[in-house]
Amino acid sequence: MTTTTGKRRGRRPALDPADRRRLAARIAKMVLVDRMEQKEILQQLLNSEPNLAHIDASTISRLYRFALDSGIVRVHIDENAPFKPPRVDHLERELMAAYGLQTAIVADMSGHSETLESSLADDRLHQALGQLCADYLDTIIRQNEIVALSSGRAVFYTCESLFNKHIYDKRNVRGVKVVSLNGNIAAEVWSMESPDARRAMDADISGSWLARAFPDAQLIRLSLPVAAKTPEMVSEWLSEGPGRWISPKVWEEKARQRALGTSTGIAAEDDVYVPTLALVGIGGVRPKSGHRFIVGLHEPMMGNLQPELGKMIDLIARYTNNGKPGFTCAVGDLCNRLFITLAARKHMSPSDLKELESYVQAINDRLLSVTIEQLMLVPKVVVVAGGATKFDAIYSVLEWQAMGWKQPIVHDLCTDRETAERLLQARRSSRRS
Repeated sequence: MTTTTGKRRGRRPALDPADRRRLAARIAKMVLVDRMEQKEILQQLLNSEPNLAHIDASTISRLYRFALDSGIVRVHIDENAPFKPPRVDHLERELMAAYGLQTAIVADMSGHSETLESSLADDRLHQALGQLCADYLDTIIRQNEIVALSSGRAVFYTCESLFNKHIYDKRNVRGVKVVSLNGNIAAEVWSMESPDARRAMDADISGSWLARAFPDAQLIRLSLPVAAKTPEMVSEWLSEGPGRWISPKVWEEKARQRALGTSTGIAAEDDVYVPTLALVGIGGVRPKSGHRFIVGLHEPMMGNLQPELGKMIDLIARYTNNGKPGFTCAVGDLCNRLFITLAARKHMSPSDLKELESYVQAINDRLLSVTIEQLMLVPKVVVVAGGATKFDAIYSVLEWQAMGWKQPIVHDLCTDRETAERLLQARRSSRRS
């Protein structure tokens, strides 16, 4: 018979029921969300709560099982969740040839009549596009990538899908930095676990999901409002702190250093990096739509864009209420930067067009967001957008020369089949003209 030397360990003190549930919930989060190993969990608990010195690995296992059995952890299975649609290869090749894209991803699903009739169908479309775009991002994000994100549902679902894909096995890609391209609509950042749909409207939230798909990703939260009260205040917001990450002056200087090869390569703590990859959506600003400028119209941060935003919406509504206006949306947005679509320029009266231009300019002058010119400095811009209501906005961005921009912005496009077909038809029509 073998005996053990030393003092025998006594009975462990029982946990208070409230403390037990709290600790079980914390352990479950570490396992399922942070994907920590048992030893890491034990070490972190001992470091943060010295009064738990009596617990060991077996206690961690029991508390995790308690969290599963008692309902602290709940599994939601949605049999109506959108499946990952197949891709349409021939449309992808035609889009790449027609618009000079590096990559095209076309989901074989409806993006038009169904979307117009149902907001739920529109959300399913964004979720499906997010799944395909996440698969693509998974193949192109490399070591030390600097990924920048815009607001929007399609971007949000892409980041969420990539996180879900690697919830148990983080990608072995190190040194990734994730940052937003624009300010937030909400006065406070929405909770990641909040059921509120507006959580998808802020780029900081999308960044939180994306960063958790990588083992040591650094998340740079801007926590800026979407707009300032006056154009003069924009330079103040962008001159120091998080605002420097989207400052046009900083980006231009960094691009100049990169072109001349004068960068030291030694980063200071507050240094700013021009993104190597940007994931953005394209939106259509329409009255009574799910666009973030409409959904968040009464948020305090959106008050900085009044009264021009309200007047712009009223002007667009006049065309919408008069029957078919000849275009799906008069104003589009790219990283919250508004632009008048090519179709609106063609169908609106000269006086209304001039009035609309004044509103768009006044709004853009107060936005805390990267400019169109800044996006041109990013080596890889991936756009995920689709649906009937956004067609004219997407088409306008792809027709960069007609928009008067210096160079193309979009390198890769993820969209739905019907939008792709309409883009190709529009391209053929413009060539015949």
